[in-house]
Amino acid sequence: MPRIFVCEYTTGGGLAGEALPVALAAAGDAMLRALLEDLRAIPAVKTATTRDARLPSLDPDIETQVISSAGSVWERWEQCIEAADAVWPIAPETGGVLERLSRCVLDKNRILIGCHPQAVQVTASKYRTARELKRHHIQVPDTLYPNTELPASDSGWVIKPDDGAGCEDTYYFRRAEDVNSSGKWTNGSIIQPYIPGIPASLSVLCYDGSHTLLACNEQRIQVTNHRLVYSGVTVNALAHRRREFEELVSRILEAVPGLRGYIGIDLVITELGPIVMEINPRLTEAYVGLRQSLRFNPAAPVVNACTRIRVR
Repeated sequence: MPRIFVCEYTTGGGLAGEALPVALAAAGDAMLRALLEDLRAIPAVKTATTRDARLPSLDPDIETQVISSAGSVWERWEQCIEAADAVWPIAPETGGVLERLSRCVLDKNRILIGCHPQAVQVTASKYRTARELKRHHIQVPDTLYPNTELPASDSGWVIKPDDGAGCEDTYYFRRAEDVNSSGKWTNGSIIQPYIPGIPASLSVLCYDGSHTLLACNEQRIQVTNHRLVYSGVTVNALAHRRREFEELVSRILEAVPGLRGYIGIDLVITELGPIVMEINPRLTEAYVGLRQSLRFNPAAPVVNACTRIRVR
């Protein structure tokens, strides 16, 4: 029976020896449990994972290695990768973590259920992502590094880490003078005009340039004390707009080769059409509600697309 190792960074030992942020651990745990449940429903595969010792145990019939020492986590992950037939990494792009995990899987000649490391490297940078998409005539916000003039905007500006995830350390300023005095536009960050509209995300299965648009989701994002705050997602709330996104996804896959498996695309729906904000080359929080929304197991087609394992 083929073995799939699911490596969820936050709950799987990536922060062993460090503080474990409650919100981050909760989000990671929700994705992990949803994916494990879906994989367990596939008779053709066996699943394994790792677990931070500070977190509640998983179901005893899931093969789990407990991680308590920070110094050994990558060594343990490598052992788990070697013992698997395929690996499904769930990790942040920040700091090159997801790229490193993905390269490790390929270096050990295991099947990677996810994006090629080169695609992860591009999408880890919001600046590079915007540049590549713009070259392919896909609408993106002007995206600039520090020490340049502010991009034109009538609605304010957003400052965020170039390689951050979601709304992490993301700030909004209505006035140019506030941007300049905030001290937030520093090395490692980028600035974009604030785009009014409907925050949305797409859940996409892609492989070899083709794709299946699984769900069109509406995100809940508010501005509080100069910060953009993400408070959740309503899965497939924008299903009625699916047709306008199909061509966009095809063009994104052409612009960024190597996207495969499950990916998320964040965008803002405006009167001028969708504007792409970033690409998440991994599982996103929307996955948690996919099975209930779609009424089929979303892990099965991903495993089918990325591996030689044929499942139902």
